[in-house]
Amino acid sequence: MFAAQILFRTAASGTALAAACVIFNAKQTVDVMGMSFDAKYTYSPAFKFFAFANAIACGFTFLSLVMVMLFSRHGFTASVYFMFFLHDLLMMSLVLSGVVAGTVIGAVGRDGNSKTGWLKVCNRFEKYCRQVSTSLILSYVAMICLLVLTITSAAKFRN
Repeated sequence: MFAAQILFRTAASGTALAAACVIFNAKQTVDVMGMSFDAKYTYSPAFKFFAFANAIACGFTFLSLVMVMLFSRHGFTASVYFMFFLHDLLMMSLVLSGVVAGTVIGAVGRDGNSKTGWLKVCNRFEKYCRQVSTSLILSYVAMICLLVLTITSAAKFRN
């Protein structure tokens, strides 16, 4: 159980950090008919939320990793498992809400929306869209790791 906690907390923190780094550095400039257009994550409130949700989750999950190592010396009690359960549930919810927001805006960027007049942008900003997709995939991995941690913490608290 201790090894699984270390593994999943390290994976969740690492993939959330990677997702945040990729989206923070996602940008591309293209020229269309002599005019220059930029794509950056800061242009979308949903992508900003996605980026900061991953950064926050990375930091707090890393702190929980340190706490797991500290508590391992003194033993885990039911209240400690409950604390980790609440932490993991909160971090999973934060990452899930961020990745859903990013996925929705990414889908609009990829497909557009003809009913509202929103144009596709991924046919012009391929590099930027690949970076966003990579970041979303990494964030989904972090969310799954946090889900596993939430389930295992709940199960251990219940026992």
